[in-house]
Amino acid sequence: MNFIEKKTCLNTIRFFANEKPQLKKYKYEKFSTNYFLPENPERKGVGGLRLKNFFKKSFRNKPLISVVTPNLKSNTLEESILSVLRQEYENIEHIVVDGDSGQKTLDLIEKYENHIDYWVSEKDYGLWDGWNKGLKLATGDYVGILDSTTTFDKDAISILIKYINQNSDADFIFGSIRKDNKIYTGFRPNDITLRFNIYPSCVISFFIKLESLKKLGLYNTKYKINADYDLIYRMIVKHKMKGVTTKGNEIFGSFGETGISKNYNFFQRLSAEIRVRYDNGQNLLIILYIFFGRCYKELFKTFRNFNIHFLNKN
Repeated sequence: MNFIEKKTCLNTIRFFANEKPQLKKYKYEKFSTNYFLPENPERKGVGGLRLKNFFKKSFRNKPLISVVTPNLKSNTLEESILSVLRQEYENIEHIVVDGDSGQKTLDLIEKYENHIDYWVSEKDYGLWDGWNKGLKLATGDYVGILDSTTTFDKDAISILIKYINQNSDADFIFGSIRKDNKIYTGFRPNDITLRFNIYPSCVISFFIKLESLKKLGLYNTKYKINADYDLIYRMIVKHKMKGVTTKGNEIFGSFGETGISKNYNFFQRLSAEIRVRYDNGQNLLIILYIFFGRCYKELFKTFRNFNIHFLNKN
């Protein structure tokens, strides 16, 4: 392998290419990859190792893993950055996309200027736009999202590499996660016909081959809360992509307080899911079954809780 080796501030090793690699082109590309974003007069800041002419590439037996960290005014961004730096796997590319969180965030990011491959701070057009911006900058063989409210366990990428090596034909890998002292694991693609909670998370446990993502396309920004469900549906149902999941004790990390769906009520969340299913051409009878079935369950739950409250009160 022909590479440059450098140590991070946490004494972990990182590989760098000895010259700027040429970006790969794939036969079926729904979006292009670039090392840098176009100029933006409203940009608050940009930096990272790429601007200092340090680049990453894939080496034999050491595939490049891209980690994209979207951020908007999170008070745990530093913990997320440090959790990437703690990874002992040597070939990791880290991209931070901040949605203009203010000077304090800029100061924090600049503190790790020599350990982030590329970072940018500017207003975006919502959550999914920020994610897509980072994915367009990723050059690794596999790419994943580490939201700034989540953190990797120390051996997360090492576990990922083990599954990559054992499953070369897999398009994607789901790792187990920890949330509220519970472990969420598994992947049930056959259940997607009726439900979407078939995988642990898209913001820490989901890594996909860049080649497969190019074929699949980015997150659809027309959806406010369910663009991740849309991507997973397209991935499984439309493109028939195959994936694997880690064991329950092979945990990628801790799931934070991310997610915007919690800000919406039951009917808003259900309507958003129905729209995703309809737009992707799912059978209308199944969609109606889902809609009325969920409404019935919600009505039953509300009635039951009312009765319990009434009995306890009396």
